[in-house]
Amino acid sequence: MTSTRLSHLKTDLRATRTRLAVFFAAVVLFFCTSAQAEIKIQYATLSKQSDSAYALNADFRIILPSQLQNAVMHGTPLFFVMEYSMARPRWYWSDEDVVSARRESRVSYNSLTQQYRVVIGADQYRFNTLNEAVLYASRATQWRLIRANQYVTGEQYDASVRLYLNTSKLPQAYQLNSLTQQGWGLNSGWYRFNFTPR
Repeated sequence: MTSTRLSHLKTDLRATRTRLAVFFAAVVLFFCTSAQAEIKIQYATLSKQSDSAYALNADFRIILPSQLQNAVMHGTPLFFVMEYSMARPRWYWSDEDVVSARRESRVSYNSLTQQYRVVIGADQYRFNTLNEAVLYASRATQWRLIRANQYVTGEQYDASVRLYLNTSKLPQAYQLNSLTQQGWGLNSGWYRFNFTPR
C-alpha cells in the first residue's frame, strides 16, 4: 500500500515537473517573440520646401514576427499606416489642431513574379525581398504635409507621428492572433517633437 502510494506520488511529481518545464519554455518563447516583433522610430524631421511648405521625413524600424512573414509569403497583404498631426499649444484652451494626415502602405507578395510590392496611394514599387519592401513602407521621404498658409513663422507647434500595422485588414484568424499575442499589435506609439517654422 505504501509503495503503491509512493509510486503514484513519484509519477505525479514527474508529471508536474514536465508541465512546469513546458509552461516555462512557452513563457520564454512568448517573451522572446514579443521582444523581436516591434516598430521603433529612428527619426522624424520637417524640412522647408521652395514654396514655403513643409515636408515630413521619417524613418521607422519594423521587425515582423515570423508568422506575419509567412503570411505575406502565402498571399496575405500587410497594411501599415503612418499618421501625422500638428497642433498649436494654447494656454487658455485645448490645443488647436492644425494639420492631420494619414498614409497607408500595402505590402504584398506576387508568387508569379516572385516579387514584393508596396502600394502607397496610386504609386506602386517592386522589391526582390520582404525586408526591402518593409523598409520602404516604413519611411516617409518628403511627404508634403504643411502648406504655407497653415502655420505662423516663429510660432512653436507640437508635432506627432506614428506607424502601426492595421490589424483590422488582416484575415480574421490573424486578427484573433493579434489580440492574444503581443508581437502582433505592431505599433510605434506616438513620437512627439516640437516644430518652429522659420
